[in-house]
Amino acid sequence: MPKATGTGTATQARVEQRPCPLRLPAGTICGVLVVPERRDMPSGRTIKVGYAVHYAEGPARKADPVVYMGGGPGASSEQVIPFLAGMLPDRDVVAIEQRGDRYSEPRLQCPEIAESLVQVLQTTGQAAQESALLAKDGLACQARLAQQSSLAGYRTSEIAADVVDLRKALGYPKWNLLGVSYSTRVMLQAAAKDPQGTRSVVLDSLVPGRVGPDGDGWPRLAATIAKLDITTRFDAMVARLNAQPVSLRTRDPLTGGEVTVVLDGADVATILAESLQEPGVIPIIPALVDGVADGRTGLLQPLVDGVGDELSSHEWGLYYAVKCQDQPPTATKPGIRPLFTDAADAAVCSAWPVPEKTTAASPPTGTAGTKSGTRSGSGGKTTDRANTSTGKGTTGNGGSATGTGTPQGGTQGQTTQSKSPQGQTPQGKTPQDRTPRTRTTPGTTGTTGSGTTRTGRAGRTKTPRLPRTPTRKPGLSAPVLVVGGQFDATTPPEAAREIALRTPSARFVEFAGVGHGVLFSSHCGQRTIATFLDDPAAGAPCDPAEAPRPMVRPGTILLTSSAYEIAKHPILLVPLAGFALVSVLQLLLGLVALVRRRGDWLAVLGGLLGLAFVVLVVHSVRGFAVTTLSIGLPEEVPWYGLIAVVAWLVSTVSAFRLRARAFAILPCLAGLAFITWMYGWVLA
Repeated sequence: MPKATGTGTATQARVEQRPCPLRLPAGTICGVLVVPERRDMPSGRTIKVGYAVHYAEGPARKADPVVYMGGGPGASSEQVIPFLAGMLPDRDVVAIEQRGDRYSEPRLQCPEIAESLVQVLQTTGQAAQESALLAKDGLACQARLAQQSSLAGYRTSEIAADVVDLRKALGYPKWNLLGVSYSTRVMLQAAAKDPQGTRSVVLDSLVPGRVGPDGDGWPRLAATIAKLDITTRFDAMVARLNAQPVSLRTRDPLTGGEVTVVLDGADVATILAESLQEPGVIPIIPALVDGVADGRTGLLQPLVDGVGDELSSHEWGLYYAVKCQDQPPTATKPGIRPLFTDAADAAVCSAWPVPEKTTAASPPTGTAGTKSGTRSGSGGKTTDRANTSTGKGTTGNGGSATGTGTPQGGTQGQTTQSKSPQGQTPQGKTPQDRTPRTRTTPGTTGTTGSGTTRTGRAGRTKTPRLPRTPTRKPGLSAPVLVVGGQFDATTPPEAAREIALRTPSARFVEFAGVGHGVLFSSHCGQRTIATFLDDPAAGAPCDPAEAPRPMVRPGTILLTSSAYEIAKHPILLVPLAGFALVSVLQLLLGLVALVRRRGDWLAVLGGLLGLAFVVLVVHSVRGFAVTTLSIGLPEEVPWYGLIAVVAWLVSTVSAFRLRARAFAILPCLAGLAFITWMYGWVLA
């Protein structure tokens, strides 16, 4: 077991142990990495970056651990230790936080931004008003944080350097880097900074090296909607909600109370885009969109209730410190209304002062600079609203995403192995092979950099400068596994595949039926990653083209929001529970009476039919996923309801026969109440 270094000067990274901030498995040690806040000012302030190490035990223990970081920016990491320890039992698992997140010091919180996001969701105000509010609160947060921290130190290059320093401080000669969403960018930079300490790299839901203009969220979402084959119904849903926004009650993530949100079509599109990051939500999207397009807006309640958790999952100060320095949004493309996730970023970053000498980060070595405009983050996501309340709000707004296959996603489940030579461009030429440009300026002759002489205005002959040979940093030498989900609307798999093709040591695998964060949504993805870590040259341990869950298509379930309301408020099950209890008692008492030759066979039949209905419904519902039940019930439930109706009729006849006892009216009343509840609310 490597020994941690516990001492060092103020300019050197060192580790200090501390109690774990949350419950973690036995064999886990937590601590902080003490590093300079700004490495360009090594004698300045130091900060503490949280980490946790779960030590593997047994003779099969591997020497090289896996280090994981959450997405975001601003998502925490240590809560994933139990999951990774179970997935990789023979390796030490290290989780490192991002500087500035909730388990690091200082913690860059921005409640001002969360408050403004909640406030904006409560109205369908004008874009300028909403942007002004977000910009004002973003500036207030930045000014407050700047009093205690140098925000120039909170960017991807510094976060990547923390990863390298932690390996050295913990004493591991080599380790394997595992990044998801935003942290794929961190891990690529860490691998470039520390090639000797990097055994392999796993990049899940790869964030491209450069970002594009706001509004890119629409074509990415459009491409995913096309893969789901629901473009027409999605457009109808957006148009309907733009014409008539829906009001829903949900939990305020800041106060814990209830708040009413007002959502138009673009708001719901944004929520859907973020919800596609949840593995259980993807299968229900086709049926949900179809239902909302028909006016069943209550089906949106489960997704809206998830907004609060997403708003509280990031440290917004860290998110925007990184976003506004490394990935500053640019102006919106004319004619395109961005999703609110993009619009909020543009509004806040427009007012967020960028420290001097800070420029947008370049793509990490070994990756291509394709465009993206994502708000990424596995383990911490946000759901905001669109930038305007009028205008276009359909998938046609942003065109189509580059590289998208057929609507059915014909490329999912494929593995791509890069075979191009290192440093090769897509055209097969290195930068050294390119012909220098010829430039002519007034008073000069000849070419620049061609080896000829150049005559100035005064007729003096100048010795030409030899052309500088372009230098290129070496690409990643460690093996790289890039994985992506078929329905990822945040970091599309097409972009990841293209980048993997341009990286000689990389291979790409796309997994069908899942979206953002393959690690947490695909069992096959987990096996593929574990197999790669054991042997980067090993073949696929499973079929990535096999979706983990079937799609819930329109017409295959009975759409209703009642099951979700029952899950939130179990007291609503009282009519069903009462009907079931009365049916059991009716059956038992009827059988006893028949044995004594004083009973009524109709009472026994009524109880038996009522009990049969309950058993059939419970059996059919048990086969449904929880997320599916949030929008509907098995389509056979209404037909089972006819059994309950017959049971009530039989019980009614029994209750009104001559010499019937007074309590015989109870099954009749219970059945009437249940049927009214079922057909008047549950199935309505």
